[in-house]
Amino acid sequence: MTAPNLVLVAGETVRRLKAAAETSGGAEALREAGHASGAALYAAFAEQVRSEGGAGPSEMPLEDFSAKASSFFSEAGWGRLTLRSSHDALAVVDIDGCWEASSGGGCNVTTGVLAGFLAPLADYPVAVMEIECSSEGSATCRFLAGNAEMMDDAYERMRAGEGWERIGAAEG
Repeated sequence: MTAPNLVLVAGETVRRLKAAAETSGGAEALREAGHASGAALYAAFAEQVRSEGGAGPSEMPLEDFSAKASSFFSEAGWGRLTLRSSHDALAVVDIDGCWEASSGGGCNVTTGVLAGFLAPLADYPVAVMEIECSSEGSATCRFLAGNAEMMDDAYERMRAGEGWERIGAAEG
């Protein structure tokens, strides 16, 4: 997995940088840094998929994309990723064994990375919200992704007590 502008670093380095940023109130900076690196990860992923003789990521069915992205993220040390659609409106991303959750706190870097990674597949800026974290007792780290308006709506609905599973379903 080599692509321009990618640097392989030890997970402990990233964990220490994360801890330093969090102690100085830098959760947003961590998301922004993750977002910037998400585009580079997507480029490496696209290059790998094409080198294997496959269609580009944007041309793949969701099931194939999810399987290849899972393998890619797992090999890169991020954990086992699963991507699926919720009511054809939002993307749901689960990560088993997310490296960032093992360092405690929320997965701010991963949230940003997912937004940057998924953005080339959409025709709008992608927003991502972590809704469950294994560092807080959940089985996996779970994220919702969609446009900013969708994420604002999802946040408000969840804050009002609605389960994430219903978000994106038709009102009725």
